[in-house]
Amino acid sequence: MQRRIVQLFAVLASTTIGCGSPGPGVGANVDQKVKADELALLAGAWVYERQVVEGNEIPVAEMGKSNIVISGNTLTRDVYRSDGQRITPMRSAIWIDPTASPKQMDDDMAMPFGQSRRTGIYQLDGDRLTLCYDNTGGPRPTKFESPSGSALVLTVLRRQGK
Repeated sequence: MQRRIVQLFAVLASTTIGCGSPGPGVGANVDQKVKADELALLAGAWVYERQVVEGNEIPVAEMGKSNIVISGNTLTRDVYRSDGQRITPMRSAIWIDPTASPKQMDDDMAMPFGQSRRTGIYQLDGDRLTLCYDNTGGPRPTKFESPSGSALVLTVLRRQGK
């Protein structure tokens, strides 16, 4: 159970070896006000409703108190094991293109040995946020799915307190 959570975050960390600064992300040419308005809609604390990693469903109970907080263009993953022990938070700079269909997000995760970009898509539906990204920094997904054998992660979040 706890091994799966540690496994998920080990995968995240392992994808960054040898990565330098990836440069500007998706949406670099999108109007700043459009992006700022969208980031304001994404802002807040989000709790996990569903997590599928490379085709493997992670039971929400195993996520413990883990959550995601979005503030401005910063995304922080507060990760807890199911026994309540906190794992070091992971912070990312996010780049968005809310004009694309589906909407696009690049997640630049800072790691001790460099930065890794994970390309993804997102959908905001009221107080539900769905993210799908490639764990290896490979091609951007086009659908909200995480088939077995893929490097895709599908995350469904609910705004905390709702």
